[in-house]
Amino acid sequence: MFIVRLLILAFLTAYSYSMGLNPPSQLNDFGKLVSTLFFLFAIILYFYPMYEAYIQKQPNFYSIFALNLFLGWTLIGWVAALVWAIKSVEPVKVTHTNTAPAPAPAPAPAPASIKPQKQTKQCPFCAEDILLAAIKCKHCGSEIN
Repeated sequence: MFIVRLLILAFLTAYSYSMGLNPPSQLNDFGKLVSTLFFLFAIILYFYPMYEAYIQKQPNFYSIFALNLFLGWTLIGWVAALVWAIKSVEPVKVTHTNTAPAPAPAPAPAPASIKPQKQTKQCPFCAEDILLAAIKCKHCGSEIN
């Protein structure tokens, strides 16, 4: 659709240039009608970014209108207003798909051999756990009776 609009704009620009070479007194009735219609079409084309912003329901419609009104006469201002008007309001949502096959579940580990826990007692001097058969505490060095 953009290319069609661009071609129409290029044709009308070339046509208006060729009509501007003749003075208005030398135009026939068809030429006067076309120049009047072109003048109306030029106004519509000038405010086209505002129309697009209204149709797209842009939240900053009035800002686009102000940019188009005051800077639309420059090509840069008009293009900036048009790009701003047709810009998507919603952010682009990207979804990632996993194309790799899911890895096979790891086999359950074999049960470890259960070691019997050694019996311990508490050192009466430092309160650390020591073996039941210990006669000397490995933590504080005290002799245990």
